[in-house]
Amino acid sequence: MLPISGETFPVTAAELSAALERGFGAGGITSPTITAEGAYPQLAKLSIDLTGAELTRDDRLRSFDGAAARTVTVGLFEMWGEPLYFEKAPVKARLSGEAVQMRITGDPQVGSLVLESAAAGKVSVEASIEALEGLLQSLAAEAAKKQGIEVKKTKLTLTQDGPRAVSFRAEVTAKIFVMSAMLALTGRLEIDDEFNAKLSSLGLDGDAMVTNLAGSFLRPRLDKLEGKVFPLFAFLPAGLQLRDIEVSVAPALQVQARFGGGV
Repeated sequence: MLPISGETFPVTAAELSAALERGFGAGGITSPTITAEGAYPQLAKLSIDLTGAELTRDDRLRSFDGAAARTVTVGLFEMWGEPLYFEKAPVKARLSGEAVQMRITGDPQVGSLVLESAAAGKVSVEASIEALEGLLQSLAAEAAKKQGIEVKKTKLTLTQDGPRAVSFRAEVTAKIFVMSAMLALTGRLEIDDEFNAKLSSLGLDGDAMVTNLAGSFLRPRLDKLEGKVFPLFAFLPAGLQLRDIEVSVAPALQVQARFGGGV
């Protein structure tokens, strides 16, 4: 679902672009580049460029239910961010669909453009290993600082573990007082049918001193994360019926999927 906002429902392609810009802006995504081409409501193309947008794990494209005000058809729908910044880590994300049918719901001030069907579509999300290492290091540093531990370096290793899953090992080199030691977080990440990530088999190993020290405050957090499901990215509209989901780890972590009736 894509957020729209305006005094009245759009009745031209230009008004739809403006309503989407205001809707994204109300959700904290400023300065998107949106282009709508064709005779509304049968558009030839709708493009939404969110490059540079900053998202967090708590963000999600807002949606508003209600009776459908109008159906909009789009010959080619594209939405991308190259890159987006997820928790300040650069991520490439792209969605495209052909012969897309959408409906406008809610009311003009707080409405949604809902993707209902498509002849064919693709979704791709990609992050480099270096970007993921930087993200992990910032999260680890935030948690460790409260315990007087300084995180110096993070190394991430990913291993393919089935078509939708990867095993990971994140080695964190930390400084405790005047000594350096290594702590490793291991686990498995699997993508479900809704493009959510599920964490499992979380464990800690490494140098005994830092494992014992860090384990006292990390283990309860890991227990809470075990089996928990997280939306992969706020970039994706809710409600997509995805299929053919695949995960690959080289040269970057990439998740791809298809949607719609095409093959």
